[in-house]
Amino acid sequence: MKALHYIFLFIFLSFAMPLFVQAQYTIKGTVNLRADWQPQIYLAAIDKLNDYYRASTDLVIRIAPIQADGSFQIEGDNLPTEPRFYRLYLMKEQNQEYDACLYFGTDDHNFIHIVLDNNSQLEIYADTEAFSPFGGYDVVGDRTNQLMQQLSNRVYPNIEFYQFRFPTEQKLSAEKLHQDLKLFSDTCSNAMVSLAAVNYTNFDEYFDRDQLFYEKFGERLKAELPKSVYTKNYFRKLNYYGFQETTTLPNWAYVTIGLLSLILLIMSYLTYYFYKKSKQIIPPPKVSPPTENIGDLYDKLTLKEREILGLIKEGKANKEIASQLFIGVSTVKTHINKIYSKLEVSSRKEVVSKIKNL
Repeated sequence: MKALHYIFLFIFLSFAMPLFVQAQYTIKGTVNLRADWQPQIYLAAIDKLNDYYRASTDLVIRIAPIQADGSFQIEGDNLPTEPRFYRLYLMKEQNQEYDACLYFGTDDHNFIHIVLDNNSQLEIYADTEAFSPFGGYDVVGDRTNQLMQQLSNRVYPNIEFYQFRFPTEQKLSAEKLHQDLKLFSDTCSNAMVSLAAVNYTNFDEYFDRDQLFYEKFGERLKAELPKSVYTKNYFRKLNYYGFQETTTLPNWAYVTIGLLSLILLIMSYLTYYFYKKSKQIIPPPKVSPPTENIGDLYDKLTLKEREILGLIKEGKANKEIASQLFIGVSTVKTHINKIYSKLEVSSRKEVVSKIKNL
């Protein structure tokens, strides 16, 4: 029974201990500390891509002393859990926190960029034969920052093209650096390091010419770093240079839009159909040609038919008419049918009605 208790206790501690142990990052190593550098190292956060080269006290999150042998150690537990860019840098003795300077690609090169999260354990060692504080530095045990170090080795030696005397030489060197950064970004498997490479490129100079490259990299960021603060920041940067981000909708949204569009199309068709039907021209009813005047019709009758018509008006039956006119009943019927036809009637009643005023 005791053994079972120990097993449950071990399981509980295995799951519970991480809840009570707070994550902590550590950065340690060495720099080349000359007399003209302050003996302290600064860790600055880069919350926006435009802060990549901005040195300011509002970005500093840690300051640590540098020992006489150049060793330092920075630690804390105040970093976000997702990877972000940071800068390690030194300041000259004559500089104050508010006027810190970053020096590029010379013996005074005083900074490096790194990627950290709250669990990072990073070791950085400068080459003692180098002159600048981080000259020829190596990274131990962190693949992401080893890639960042490879990237810096490509970038900063080429920064010296700004000091070239001839414009054509400067332009060719800038073009080579741009192509190198594009190649590095396309071939690097780490999206954060690729983003650093793209951010090193000169957007002002190359965005219009290489817009497709920048747009495609934006799609990669949305796929690999959808929640990173830098992804949204990157698209803000693209929008500034004239690119409009397209929003990708979930599949169900496209289905809903499709159904609504179909319903709208059907409703539009039915509305048009009933509208056209209501506006159809109804042909006027056929109007019979006006009947001739009864006097004109009467003039068409023969003398015998007029005589029989008079007897019909008096209410005589066919036999009475035949007896009075000394003709056969069948002859009377024949005359009456002709009278009906000429007067456009079909019965004695209609005949009497039509000729009553005659």
